[in-house]
Amino acid sequence: MSPSLEQRFQEIAAEWRLLVPSADPPNDERFAVLKREADAIIAAGLWTSGPSDLLSILGRQRDELSHSRLIAWLLTPTGRHGLGRRFLRAFLDEVWPGERLAESGTVTLELEVTRTGLDELGVMHEARADIVLRAEDVAIVIENKVDAGEQVNQCERLYWAWAEDPIETRWLLLSPTGRSPVTATTPQAAAAWRAASYGQLARALNAALGVEVSPKSAEGYASAVQYLRTLGALVSARGGRA
Repeated sequence: MSPSLEQRFQEIAAEWRLLVPSADPPNDERFAVLKREADAIIAAGLWTSGPSDLLSILGRQRDELSHSRLIAWLLTPTGRHGLGRRFLRAFLDEVWPGERLAESGTVTLELEVTRTGLDELGVMHEARADIVLRAEDVAIVIENKVDAGEQVNQCERLYWAWAEDPIETRWLLLSPTGRSPVTATTPQAAAAWRAASYGQLARALNAALGVEVSPKSAEGYASAVQYLRTLGALVSARGGRA
């Protein structure tokens, strides 16, 4: 159990007397005044500490699956966040500026999707994508990394597993720092992959949240605001780029 303020004061007072025997004894009355002031500040909620967002409170701020679920939720235009396509448009424009992807029609998001595909030499590749976005004009395969590194040939396998999809397909590595993939080894795969940072993710979400939403979306909107706080703390801690 943590010591009380009174106990800690007495400990400090004893240490002070050992260090400076000739000094005046600590003033118990003054300490009592300061304690009452501190109690009042704490009771009013003006003295705060610790995390403010739900993921950090739960200790899940570095959990990739939690991030993937939240990102997929935000990218879904019909999600109860009330942002419509605003976050989707803002984020895709961070990665592919000016291309106006997924601007109309149905958009679906899937998590943990496993597929197989043949490369140009006929070698079979199996891979699991963290997030797959499908719109009428494009499919986007997203590999989300928070702390873990890439698995053996991971981005290469992800490329070939989706390379023969009939719809135009894009590949994106998302990480706190926005680093480029290191396991896309063939020229085709290396050219196909893009990288984006959690800072860009936060910037897109901040832009989307700057628009008023309908009252019925208020609860979901609050969850999006919470996630923006998580992103801000994570980017700051990991030195990610905007």
